[in-house]
Formats: sequence, structure tokens, C-alpha cells
Amino acid sequence: MELYVLVIVGIAFFCGGIVKGITGMGLPLTAIALMSIVLDLQVAIPLLIVPIIATNIMQAFQGGHFGELMRKFWPMLIAAAIGVFAGTYALYRLDSSYLLIALGLLVFFYSINNLCAIRLSCTERTLPIVSPVVGFLSGILAGTTGAIGIPVVIYFQALGMTKNLFVQALGIQFLITGTFLTLSLIREGGLSIQYATISALALIPSVIGMLAGKKLRDKVSEERFKTWLYVLLLLIGLNLIRKGLF
Repeated sequence: MELYVLVIVGIAFFCGGIVKGITGMGLPLTAIALMSIVLDLQVAIPLLIVPIIATNIMQAFQGGHFGELMRKFWPMLIAAAIGVFAGTYALYRLDSSYLLIALGLLVFFYSINNLCAIRLSCTERTLPIVSPVVGFLSGILAGTTGAIGIPVVIYFQALGMTKNLFVQALGIQFLITGTFLTLSLIREGGLSIQYATISALALIPSVIGMLAGKKLRDKVSEERFKTWLYVLLLLIGLNLIRKGLF
């Protein structure tokens, strides 16, 4: 991998770390959106593995609701695991241009959803039916685009979860999905020693970014930061669609 590509990869994870440090989420989406400018998704997605798992271990177990959340959302997590294997299978068999368009559309509509402050509303009565569907869709998208958890984030917001529950539930979802993503990439032969090494090294800029983000949290308006972030992601999404089409 060329030096300038490694530098961009480092910048991508640093930026993803800043986003996670300020908002508690967004590292995979931010990093994959930036990396996909210079890397194919078949290369970029394996690089996410170590930062995803390492940065969500603590988040998954902090908050005191691990058992409660596992009992409530285990169908979603199982469905996500199945979706990850299906998505990773498709990742190495679909034309990369289709994957770029899919990622671009995902990033674009996620940005629009947040810029327009669109909020759905669901009750916990929907859990038996909706949560497995959301989990499976999230797994498919994680396997094919590396964008872990966007449907889950929207669903958790729709459930009106408290901030602490929301953050811990996302940590559990990202940790388990990231673990199964690792297994599925190994199964497909996509996680080489080289990629695993780069992924481990990517934890350094990720953690530095998270620490910087936590310091910025008290100095920068979170709402203003999110607005600029979603505008940037929207432009990146449009560029990914352009790359896929042309």
C-alpha cells in the first residue's frame, strides 16, 4: 500500500475518532466514507475491524444495562450476524461500482435524514417484528459497505431511548456486528495479515481522534458540529455515487 494511501487512511480514522469522541458514534461511517475515496471497499472494510471492536468494548459494557439490552435485542443481534455473512459474501462477488453507489446513497440519505431532523417514532411493541428486520438490514449494509449500524441508530432514536441506554446499546450492536464481520471476512479470505496489521495500527489515530473529540466536546457546539459533519458526509456521498456511475 502506497505511503499517500496510508496517510489518508490515518486521517480517515483520526476524523472518525473525533466524530466518535464528540457524538459517541460515527467512526466506521466517517472512516469508510473517507477511505473509499482512495481504496476499494474490499480493501477498506477489513481495515475497520480492530478500531470498531476495540473502541466499542468499553462502550458496550459501561452503563450497567448490558444484560437488559441483550435480553431485549438478541433477535436483532442474531439477525445482524446473519446479514453480515450475507453482505460479506456479496462484497466479494458484486461489481465494486454497485457497492460505491450503495455506500454513496446510504451516506447521502443518512446525512439528509439528520440535516432535516427527521425522527420516526416506534414503541417497544414493535421489537419482535421490526428489530430482526433492522438487524438483518444493518448486517447486510455492514458486510457490503462497512457502514455499521445506520438502520439501528435510526431505530434506537425512534424508540426514544435515553442517552445512556442509546450509547450502550450502540456499543453492543457495533461490538457484536464487528466481531461477526471479522469472522465473515476471514471466511471470505479478505482479512490478510497485511490488512489486519494496518487495522491494528489504525487504532492509534482512532484513539487520538477520540481523545481530541472528547476535549472538543465542551468547546464546540455538538449541534453545529453535527451540521457541518452531515454536510461534509452528504458531499462525500454524492462523490461516491459519481465514482460508481462514471
